[in-house]
Amino acid sequence: MIGIETSETRIVRRSVRVDGRRISYLTAENPGTAGTIVLVHGSAVSARCWTAQIRGLATSLRVLAVDLPGHGESDPIAGTSVGAYADAVAEFLAALGTARVFVAGHSLGGAVAMALAARRPHEVRALVLLSSCAKLARTRSWAEPLLSCTPGPLRKVLFFMMARRILFAPGASSLAVGLGMAELVACRAECVLKDLQIAKTMDLTEQARRLDVPTLIMCGSRDSVTPPALSERLRELIPRSRLDIVEGTGHMLPLESPERVNRAILDFVRPLGARRQGYRGRRLAEAPVRSLLRRLLDGARRSRT
Repeated sequence: MIGIETSETRIVRRSVRVDGRRISYLTAENPGTAGTIVLVHGSAVSARCWTAQIRGLATSLRVLAVDLPGHGESDPIAGTSVGAYADAVAEFLAALGTARVFVAGHSLGGAVAMALAARRPHEVRALVLLSSCAKLARTRSWAEPLLSCTPGPLRKVLFFMMARRILFAPGASSLAVGLGMAELVACRAECVLKDLQIAKTMDLTEQARRLDVPTLIMCGSRDSVTPPALSERLRELIPRSRLDIVEGTGHMLPLESPERVNRAILDFVRPLGARRQGYRGRRLAEAPVRSLLRRLLDGARRSRT
């Protein structure tokens, strides 16, 4: 049964320590039992962007929405890269004693999810990549030189005006836009710059080709940051992947169309979990038969002696 978002789902913040560093995460107080899904946010935001997914998925799954290093309430790390973020997520899972998880990533978080699956293939059951790509097109925005010569206070205003227009589709709800923009405002300036630099220089083409896990790719039809063509390229690279284009939404897909995203994730992971549980069920059902055969064989051997 597909879970739905309910107001009764209580979200709690928790944390673990890894080498003295705090890694913070959000989760539902009463999680589902059909498996664990880790949610990895995108550039310049935090786990709070996954609020609708935590509530919507928690009826079926244990949901862990992690703050990447330096984001939200997690401590920063010395070096930042897609690989460093992926290692931090792996350390987070190890600290919780959690293995064999579903991993969903949005935007830069999708790249982190791919890197995690490529580095630790036995720990990732499946991937969900939202508004993601292996490599961004190397284009220089007309706004970059304008922003570079604009005074500081005005530059910040222009940045947020541009961000709102670029990240969201025109029909996005005020609630989605408000939450997304609040996250951008709250993010540390150095974190924003590092994330943008990582996104501009990353190239996960070879890692994507080597992925061997079921993968759902979702993209908004009006995404101007990672447009559908980049998601189509990702589908071509990842052998066991399929693509779902969500009409009318922009880059902030989990915020703009949360119910659609939640249903797609649950429909995708449910059969994967069912197959695994079904396999265990068959093994358990076969156990009494094997036990009976073993007793009969033992009895036959004793009768010969």
